[in-house]
Order: sequence, then structure tokens, then C-alpha cells
Amino acid sequence: MNPETIGSHVVAEILENSARSAINLLRLRDELGPVVAEYRNSRLRNTYGYVTHTDHPNINAAIRLAARECRFEVLTSQPGGGRSEAVLSESLPATLEMLDRGVRMKTIYQHNARSSAATRRFVHTVQQRGARVATLDENFDRLIVFDRTVAFIPEDDEGRVAAEIRAPAVVSFLVALFERSWTRAVPFTPPGRDRATTRITDDLERAIMRHIVAGDTDSVTAARLGISVRRCQEYVARMSTRLGSRSRAQLGYLIAKSALLDDAPEEPAPARSA
Repeated sequence: MNPETIGSHVVAEILENSARSAINLLRLRDELGPVVAEYRNSRLRNTYGYVTHTDHPNINAAIRLAARECRFEVLTSQPGGGRSEAVLSESLPATLEMLDRGVRMKTIYQHNARSSAATRRFVHTVQQRGARVATLDENFDRLIVFDRTVAFIPEDDEGRVAAEIRAPAVVSFLVALFERSWTRAVPFTPPGRDRATTRITDDLERAIMRHIVAGDTDSVTAARLGISVRRCQEYVARMSTRLGSRSRAQLGYLIAKSALLDDAPEEPAPARSA
């Protein structure tokens, strides 16, 4: 046989084996990547009880993993008013899966979330499965706690970096913060002229008054309360008319002088069990 032909066959076989080995190495690297990452994170958890996740896909993957491992309870605080249809649709299957296997759920939104049709539909669905949802007039940070053992909090304003915390003392502290907010929150009900709606309107108005007295602008007040600037301005205009104010500074003075912020809500917060 022609030696040149034999050499060509040998070279082709070597190249084919090399290509196959390279493909196997790449596949092995892809398969081991998540395992290596989890090992590194596990070491960090064991050493510090703290892991940082960067970018939304990685953050969501870590939260989904914790959700699958959750056995009895999840606590969530969701500031910023109503959430988008896309975000709620994406989170609904995992939420229902947890509820269907008996996980208890408590969620706090800001009062303004009640005006979002998408949020109302989401809340109605999860409430039918046993979730408890309430709203609060205060500004608070995003928080998710699974089984009181692992918590997720944002590390930046854009939500592109999140901390996964497993240090027992820190998680217990975050749970205590959530529970204090929960006792002040109002159970989520659709908008209407009922007692809950009246109390929410009063709470929101008092919160805006506090910001006016503190000297905050409408944009700052709106951002912290999860409402639009226009809605905040409407509240301020009504207060100015009611108190006879001709300027922002005068309005703050009149609010402080009137002792309106010293008045407690007529209807006390409903009793809750932990």
C-alpha cells in the first residue's frame, strides 16, 4: 500500500481522536462548572455564611435552588409598588409549587401595589393557595427568607448583585425585621371603599406628611413610598387646600403645628399569629 495513503489515514485518525477529546473536555468543563461553583459557594457558606451572586440569571438561579429546598416557610418583602406582568408570570409557577407542597408564605408589598392589576391577579391566585399577603405604607428593602435559614438581600440599587446569607444570627435579625413590619401591615384586599382601603389612604397621607415635615421633595417621597410623583403631588395639593397653605414650607409648618401626625389610626392593626 502506498505509504502516503497510510500516512493520510493515520493523520486523519489522530485528528479525529483529538477533536473528540477536545469535545469531551469542553463537555466535562460545562458539566463540572456548576458543581465547582456550588463547591466554592458551599465552602464560603461554611466559613462565612455569606455568598455574593452577580447578574440576574445567577441571582435567580440561586433563589430557585433555595426555593426547591424550602420545606416549611418563605417570607418576602417586595418594595416599589406593583410588579410587572412578566416578573409575576415568571415567579408564579415556583410560588404555586411551594404552596402546593405545604410551604407557608407571607409577603409584604407597599400600599401602591394594590393599584396594579397584574399584582392583584397574582395575589388573588396565591391567596387561594393559602399565601398571606399584606401591604405597608413605609419604605423597606427587598428581602426573601427561606425556612429562616437562608436569606437573600440586594447589594446594589439596580438589583444586579445579591447576597445569599446563611449566618444564623444575621438571618434571625432579618426575620425579626420582617415580623415587625408584618405586624404593622394591612391584609391585601382589592381597592374599594372598605375599612382597609380607608386605613390605607390615611396611612399613606400620614406618610407623605412625615416626608413633607422632613423637607423631602415629591420625587424622593414618591420613590420611598412606591407611588408616582403625580399621585404624591395630588396628595400634597389636597393637604395644602385643606390646611390653607400657600407654600411647601408653610405646609410643613402647619402639619407639624396641627399635630396630625400624633393621631393614631382609628382602626387598630389586626392581630396576627406568627
